[in-house]
Amino acid sequence: MIVKILVDNTAKEGFEFVHGFSAVVEADEKILFDVGPNSLFADNAIKMGVDLDEINTVVLSHGHWDHGDGLQFVSGKRLITHPDSFSLRFRKESKTSVGLKQTREEIALQFELKESKLPFWISENMVFLGEIPRLNDFESQSTTFLLGDGSPDFVKDDSAIVIKSEKGLIVISGCAHSGICNTVDYAKKVCGENKVYAVLGGFHLKKTDDVFQKTVAFFQKEKLELLGATHCTSFAVQNEFKKYFKTINLEAGVEVEL
Repeated sequence: MIVKILVDNTAKEGFEFVHGFSAVVEADEKILFDVGPNSLFADNAIKMGVDLDEINTVVLSHGHWDHGDGLQFVSGKRLITHPDSFSLRFRKESKTSVGLKQTREEIALQFELKESKLPFWISENMVFLGEIPRLNDFESQSTTFLLGDGSPDFVKDDSAIVIKSEKGLIVISGCAHSGICNTVDYAKKVCGENKVYAVLGGFHLKKTDDVFQKTVAFFQKEKLELLGATHCTSFAVQNEFKKYFKTINLEAGVEVEL
């Protein structure tokens, strides 16, 4: 399978970058996974030789602006996401919006909208996980976000996609607000497989703290063969991961064959 990074916080030479995430994932189905905050995903797609007209399915990992506001610039496709992706949501401190610019009603006019809290199989070997159970005692323990009614927003809509391959499961996360370890555990359960080959995407880890160390221990126990942390994973954490795992550098313009 192939992953092409269209949008990320950094970019290789010749590509533009912005705070956000978007990737094309090619397995037994080709999908657009997240669309970043603006039209940059489409511009970088052209540079990477990606014809977005050939892609029929868009998957939105969760309803944050940096992953979904690019939906304004694509239409006429199937869109798969959690129903809570359209929630009103704000930062706790500044009270500024972090949700999607478009409403559910507006987006439903553009797409064949498929909302699911349950796992949804996109193809024989690719699944959208839906709502990820948060079962461990170290991830997703606090939040910096609020819902429209003022209650804490733990981003329950945060999801990921998983590809079943001959090497093992390949887990691709948008931001991992659910916790990247929770995500991998659920991927194994949904797919009925124990071997995890690679974990890629945003891990939402900012510091090399206790949560980071427990994440390293978790991945070591899983005997993870390949790790590609990006977007909402700090550079300090990305560099620290290199001490423990074989890693790949993901940024806009990068194409990885797995």
